[in-house]
Amino acid sequence: MSRVALVVALALSILVPTHALAAEVLGYVDMQKVLEESKLGKRLQDELREEFGPRGETMATEEQEIRKLQQSLERDAPLMSADQVSKQEAEVQKRIEAFQEKANAIQQEIMKVQQTKSREIIGPARDSITAVAKKKKIGMVVEPGMSGLLYIDETLDLTPEIIKHLDENTK
Repeated sequence: MSRVALVVALALSILVPTHALAAEVLGYVDMQKVLEESKLGKRLQDELREEFGPRGETMATEEQEIRKLQQSLERDAPLMSADQVSKQEAEVQKRIEAFQEKANAIQQEIMKVQQTKSREIIGPARDSITAVAKKKKIGMVVEPGMSGLLYIDETLDLTPEIIKHLDENTK
C-alpha cells in the first residue's frame, strides 16, 4: 500500500465517524459523466466544438498536406538531385514546425477555454450534489476516481439524480 493511500485511509478512519460510512449515508458522483451527460455539460461541449471545430478541421487538412509532401518526397527522392532533396526536406520541416507551433497555441487556448467552461458547470453541479445529498440525508459524497478508493457499491451512485437535478435547475 502506498504511503499516500495509507495516510488517506488513516485520516478517513480518524476524521469520519464509522456511522458515516454506512450505505445509507454515503454516495458517489461520477463528475465526468455529469460533465458529459447533463444538459449544461452538453451545451458547454457544443460551444467548444462550435468555437474550435473549424480550426481543428483546418489543422487536419494542413496535417494531410504535410503527409502528402512527405510521401511525395519519399517517392521522388531517388529521381531528384541531392540539392532538390535537401531543399524539399527543409520545406517539409519548416511546415511541420509551423504546424506544431500553431497546434500548440490552439491546444493552450482550448485548455484555457475548457477551464473557464468547467467553472460554469462545477458550481451548479456542486449545488446539485449538495441538494440531492441533503434530500437523501447523505453524509458524504465522493468521486469514484478518488485516490485510495478501491471499491464502491454501484447502488450508491448518485450521478443520474445529480444530472437530473442539474438539468432541472440550469438552462
